[in-house]
Amino acid sequence: MPSPPYVELHAHSAFSFLDGASLPDELAARAAELGHTAMALTDHDGLSGSMEFAHAATAAGVRPITGAEITVPGASHITLLVENARGYANLCRLITIAHARTRDSRDRRAGDPVLPLDALAMHSEGLACLSGCARHGLVPRLVAAGRRAEAEQALRDLVAIFGRHRTWVEIQRPGLRGDRALARALEHLAEHVGVPAVATGDIHAHSPRRAFLQDALVAIRHRLTLDASEEVRRGNRQAVLRTPQEMAGRLGEHPQAVAESVRIAEMLSFDLTRDLGYRFPDFVAGHPGEDADGALARICSGEARRRYPAGAGRDEALARLDEELGLIRHHGLSGFFLLHRDILEIAREVALEVRPEGSARRALPPGRGRGSSVGSIVCYLTGLSHIDPVAGGLFLGRFLNRDIRSVPDIDLDFPRDVRERLIEEIVRRYGTEHAALVAAFPTFRARMARREIGGALALPPADVERLARLSDGWSSADAVEDEIRRMPGGEDRLRSRRWKALAMLAKEAAGLPRHLAQHSGGMIVSATPLVELVPVVPSAFPGRQICQWDKDSCA
Repeated sequence: MPSPPYVELHAHSAFSFLDGASLPDELAARAAELGHTAMALTDHDGLSGSMEFAHAATAAGVRPITGAEITVPGASHITLLVENARGYANLCRLITIAHARTRDSRDRRAGDPVLPLDALAMHSEGLACLSGCARHGLVPRLVAAGRRAEAEQALRDLVAIFGRHRTWVEIQRPGLRGDRALARALEHLAEHVGVPAVATGDIHAHSPRRAFLQDALVAIRHRLTLDASEEVRRGNRQAVLRTPQEMAGRLGEHPQAVAESVRIAEMLSFDLTRDLGYRFPDFVAGHPGEDADGALARICSGEARRRYPAGAGRDEALARLDEELGLIRHHGLSGFFLLHRDILEIAREVALEVRPEGSARRALPPGRGRGSSVGSIVCYLTGLSHIDPVAGGLFLGRFLNRDIRSVPDIDLDFPRDVRERLIEEIVRRYGTEHAALVAAFPTFRARMARREIGGALALPPADVERLARLSDGWSSADAVEDEIRRMPGGEDRLRSRRWKALAMLAKEAAGLPRHLAQHSGGMIVSATPLVELVPVVPSAFPGRQICQWDKDSCA
């Protein structure tokens, strides 16, 4: 089967918050349907959807390419694509630097990320640089403004940073007035400077229907109505994922730029599902020559002999322990269990610190495991579970087996009086480079979708609020039309284009992430500096950091 003539190297998911209108798995599935063999996800100033996209694309038979569209001074954009593991670590660092000062205001409200060009020069290894999208790209927007000399200098600056073999001029045909002339001018500039041009699509939705929502999301982001936001949104709904053949035809005046997309994809070998390089912290200090496997076996064996006296089920317990330790060694998870044990030990220390002596709460455990982990004797012996799986005859396989493809799920719940101080102590113990909170992504639920989309459609605020209150916040997305009918004059409203649009768009928005927030207590701890694994951004709370993945991506 011949390779497709074009690879999409510039696409945005809903994790380009209030810009992209499709989930990463929707883009991956649609790419497979349309015959793409590889595709890049390049969300704005972040990698929040990158892991989800990588797994979904791999499962769909599409090779995932990791990247991001980065904001540089002047509110301009460049597109960075990851070639190898060094490049991925550098991209994470660059995004972290871009966000470093975004919470410097007195109220710590998040500002717009901006990456200084000197930082780009320090962390360019392993990255391919494209000159940016047609509207906001560092080079294209200067060309479009008639500032040819400045555009040439900006391109030469990128070449000085990345080299001629890792710098491309990005060419797009978004279907807007003047895009053909701009594409030709950009191709001529590339020839003049001596770098190749590459064709990209700047995708923002996986289907034409979802492109209507993309317009509404842009209006919401700018706090405008759809009518008032025409200048900042795309308007013609052309930024939709298409077949490689259709994209090659759309950019047919630039065959070399189209072919270059395939060549670039072939040189980008990094696979986020395989090459991340996460390592659990080292817990074997004080025991020379002992690795994590040995440390976990030593701790569990000693505790097993204490908890199971001779003749009291000891033989069964030790046999089960040997089986579990073998599975844990097979999956390389000894550090995973030791990490959870260490956090529980820290929690015990914190509980004694924050609970007054003599109080009833002081006698309570600082946290307790739940879920399928109670079937593990290793969890029982390390204190992660208070249930004896031998005495209870509990089954291990749901929690840990030879065929698992991800780390098992250990849920440790800590009460509020311990949690806040525990977070601080974990960061102090492991260091700010190795411990951070994970992200949470508030999604469009019934009330939020109705209120914000209704505002973008310029519907009467009182009526929009009445509709929002008809839902309980968790209403089904399919219920919008029925709820509109329950309003006074409901049938007449549904004959209105704007009310019909609200019903359709609220349904399309359901479940899409709206913005990045801080998880209430989920954390990631790593031996490798976190900033080389995932971008880290400031929290709304002073002294705290958030990695751009949620707890499921970190697992």
